Amino acid sequence: MIRIPGLNRPLGYFLLHSAIFHIGLFGITDVVLNFYFVSLGIPPETIGVLQGISRVGGVFTSIPVGLAADRYGPKVVILWSMLGSALSYLPMLLIPTLPGMFISRIAFGIAFGAAFIAAGPITVALVEKRYQSHAFGYYQIVTLAATSFGSFIGGYLPSWIVNIFGLPAGAAVDGLAPEQTPFAYGATLTVAFSTILLSIWPALYLPNQRRLAAITTVSAVNPVHGIRRRDILPSLLYLSIPSLLFGLTAGLTFPFYNLFFRQRFGLPDAEVGTILSAAWLFMGVVGLSTPLWERRFGRVRGLVIAMSLSAIAFFVMGVSSVLWLGILSFIVAASVRNLLVPLYEPLRMEFVPPGFYNLTSAIGSMLWTGGWFASSTVSGILQESLGFGVIMSLVGILMFFTGAVIFFIYARRTPYPTPASAPAEPEPLDDINAAPPGTLGRLPVRK
Repeated sequence: MIRIPGLNRPLGYFLLHSAIFHIGLFGITDVVLNFYFVSLGIPPETIGVLQGISRVGGVFTSIPVGLAADRYGPKVVILWSMLGSALSYLPMLLIPTLPGMFISRIAFGIAFGAAFIAAGPITVALVEKRYQSHAFGYYQIVTLAATSFGSFIGGYLPSWIVNIFGLPAGAAVDGLAPEQTPFAYGATLTVAFSTILLSIWPALYLPNQRRLAAITTVSAVNPVHGIRRRDILPSLLYLSIPSLLFGLTAGLTFPFYNLFFRQRFGLPDAEVGTILSAAWLFMGVVGLSTPLWERRFGRVRGLVIAMSLSAIAFFVMGVSSVLWLGILSFIVAASVRNLLVPLYEPLRMEFVPPGFYNLTSAIGSMLWTGGWFASSTVSGILQESLGFGVIMSLVGILMFFTGAVIFFIYARRTPYPTPASAPAEPEPLDDINAAPPGTLGRLPVRK
């Protein structure tokens, strides 16, 4: 029997949960959400604000969520965040007005931010240290393949729904094709939030927090290292500066790739969804190279090279007027940039005491969401005044700068030593029901 390095049952459940979640959230939703806003007559600058405001909740809740993960365990945080992410769709679907949109996006930002914070520490805790890069690579591959699938069907779902069910009375809008009406996009988003709800099922099988506590949690004073939170916060902020830069570049581009291809090349929804699907799939293929990339270049040099290659591709994307070149440069830019996640997250954890993983993830999330909020809000304005060419060039410059900052912070820094009194490796968590009962908060245990 072939054994995949580092893969065990709990990690498998987490990957299954993440795949289903990404089909709904980053696959289906990312294709149609901006089109839904456009169908309601919302202008680009307001769409930018809506995309930005979806992250602002995470800026203020990141640290409290990190502390909650310390107390209750990352599993409980993931379960409640999935429920919150799904329910956050209801205001914008039931109250399709600007106030409803703002409520929906803020609620989504808080819930998604919590899931983002919990994902890193739980991935680290589910495998031995030597397999951490493998685990992040698996996470990258699975989630991007799932996003690719979701993007593909997301581009076709509005027309499928209209062809099967037809348009209800009063749902037609002058000047819009039936598959581009608020009804068609709203029904597609309903499929998306139902998929997010489904992702709760495999997450119920994750180990409870007592099995993870020795690896991912810390009280006011770290029991192993004797370090207080207030003493380590400046160091954690410094180590997480690349998260801020990554958030800035992501906010300028990720929410608007669908608008880029529709506006520059005049493509219909189905073709936009197919292009996004191909890009996410290629990101997963590139993610397969993470262990090889790390062995060949090391984490720091590998990140610098990846950011530089991505920057060049963004410059090409900004000036491309030919469809095939635009698609090719988009796939290279987005997929190579996403190597930052499986390489940077374990790199940052190397320089942090094990008991501070949740807090580190929370700070990184706070900076990332803050950068996303600022840049996505500005992106809508830049689209109107300067166009996507300027935006892509700006992203290219920021990608070069991100690589330089990573090198400056980490190249000569010594990783945090693991003392003999602390467990150097977490034991593989194959027995998911071995922990004492009653440790999953108020949510039921599925057995």
